[in-house]
Amino acid sequence: MVDRLALANLPTPLTAADRLTEAWGSPRIWIKRDDLTGFGLSGNKIRKLEYHLAAAREAGASALITAGAAQSNHCRATALAAAQLGFDCHLFLRTSDGLPVDEPTGNHLLHHLSGAVLHFVTPEQYAGRTEMMAAKAAELKGAGTPAWVIPEGASDYLGMLGFAEAGRELAGQLAGYDGPPAVWHASSSGGTTAGLAMAASQTNHAFVVVGTSVGDTVAELNDRLAAIWQETSRHRSLSKNIRSPILTDAYIGGGYGVVSDEELRCQLEVTRLTGLLFDPVYTGKAIYALREEIRSGRMDEYSDIVFWHTGGGFGVFAHDFSAVLA
Repeated sequence: MVDRLALANLPTPLTAADRLTEAWGSPRIWIKRDDLTGFGLSGNKIRKLEYHLAAAREAGASALITAGAAQSNHCRATALAAAQLGFDCHLFLRTSDGLPVDEPTGNHLLHHLSGAVLHFVTPEQYAGRTEMMAAKAAELKGAGTPAWVIPEGASDYLGMLGFAEAGRELAGQLAGYDGPPAVWHASSSGGTTAGLAMAASQTNHAFVVVGTSVGDTVAELNDRLAAIWQETSRHRSLSKNIRSPILTDAYIGGGYGVVSDEELRCQLEVTRLTGLLFDPVYTGKAIYALREEIRSGRMDEYSDIVFWHTGGGFGVFAHDFSAVLA
C-alpha cells in the first residue's frame, strides 16, 4: 500500500453542462469539477502531489524540487503545498531566455508569494531538468537539507496513482449512465492520462479515455505513457486489460503556451455558458479541441462526454483577452 496525504477536497462534483450541450447541439456534456479540489485552486495537480508529498515525508525530506514552465500549474501547486506542510521548495522554471519574468502574473505570481526559491533556465537547459534537479538535491543534501525530487507534472508512478484513484471516483459517479462516456482531458506530461487509463481497466471500462495534447505530438505523449507504465511495472503487476487511450495532437496550434484568438474566443464562449474559468494553456485548449471534434461529428458515437476540468484558473490572469473582448 502506497501512502498518500489527504489534501484535496474529494470527491469533486460531476455536473451537467446543459447550456453548453444546447449551444453546441452535442452529446450531453458533463464537467468533472477538479477545479474544486481546493488547496489554492490547485486543480488536478494536488491529486498527484498527495502521493509524492507522503513519500517525501516518509523519506525524511525537508525540501521539494520540481520543474515546469514559468506559468506552471504544477509548480504553483507544489509551492503552495510546500508552504502549508513546511517544506522548502525549489522550482526550475523555463523561460524563453532563461531570465526572470519582468512582471509576475497568474501562477508565476503565486510562485513568488509562496516563498519558493526560483531558478530560471532556458529551453535548452530545461531539456536537462532531470540532471539539474538531481544536482540541486545533492547540493542540498550536502548542506544538511534532504530533498525530494518531483518530476515535471508529478507524472510518474506515484503521480499516476492519484489519477487512477480519480478515475475510480468518476466510475462510481457514472453508475446508471446509458453507456461508457468519453472522458475528454488535456494531456501533457502523461500522469493524468496514464492514471485514467488504469482506472478504466479496473472498472470494466466504465469510460473511454480521450486526451488532447496541449503542445506535444502523439508520439511524444505515447513515449511518456510508456515510461510511466514501465516504472509502474516495477512496483505492481499491470493488467493486460489496459487499453491505450485515444490521443490527438490536432489542436496544439502554435505549441505549448501559444494561444490563438480563436481559442480564446471559444474559452470566452464556454465561460459565458458555464460560469467556469479555463486556463488558456491547458483546459482552454482542451475545451476548444472538444468543440472542434463535436463540430466534425467525430464525437457522435458517444451519448455522453465528460470534460475533466483540471483547474488552473489563475492562468486566465496571465493572458491578454483584449482582442476577443473588443
